[in-house]
This record gives sequence, structure tokens and C-alpha cells, in this order.
Amino acid sequence: MPDASSILIANGLPALAEQNPILEGKVSPHFTYDGTGFRIRHLAFDAGAVLAEHKAPLPIIVQVVEGSVEFTVDGQTHTMGTGAILYVAAENPHAVAALERARLIVTLVG
Repeated sequence: MPDASSILIANGLPALAEQNPILEGKVSPHFTYDGTGFRIRHLAFDAGAVLAEHKAPLPIIVQVVEGSVEFTVDGQTHTMGTGAILYVAAENPHAVAALERARLIVTLVG
């Protein structure tokens, strides 16, 4: 998708929820937008859902937009609630566990 001068990707939490509903017992990824030099992903977690340890090929910025999660990177676990933001370097193993129903916006940069 080509970049434009502006694109409204989601107009609030209800729009995100409509794009990517939370599925019982699961982590649900949504490929929200790909632009020049960045990609945006929206992950919806049911309470207790776990995204197993993995690596991203690019640096990521993780924003919690709803709920809370435990985000483990470099052996350190961060408890992150709504509004929390975390940077993770490329190829750095990390995992996520939802403490409650949650939504994350992940921006891959590069």
C-alpha cells in the first residue's frame, strides 16, 4: 500500500476492536498497515493468552492500548498496562502473556 499524506488507520479503540476482535483463548494478529520504513500490527489477546518467545526482524515499538500484559525481553519481565510503551531491538527474543484481555499496537521500524 503506498504512503499518502495522511491515512486514518483507526479512529479509536472501538475501531480497533472491530478490525480485530478478541478471540477466546487466543492471540489474534492483524496486519494493520505497511508504510515506507514502518509496519503497524495490532495484536488482540484474550486473558491468559501467550505469544511464545520469538524475534522481530526489525526494531519494534510496543504500545499497550487496552488491558495489561507481561512482556519479557532479555530475561526481564515488564508488567505493562494501558498507555505503556516499550522499545525492543531487532532480533531480540521476547514473549508476551496477557494478564487480562489486551490490545497491543506494534510498530516495526526500518
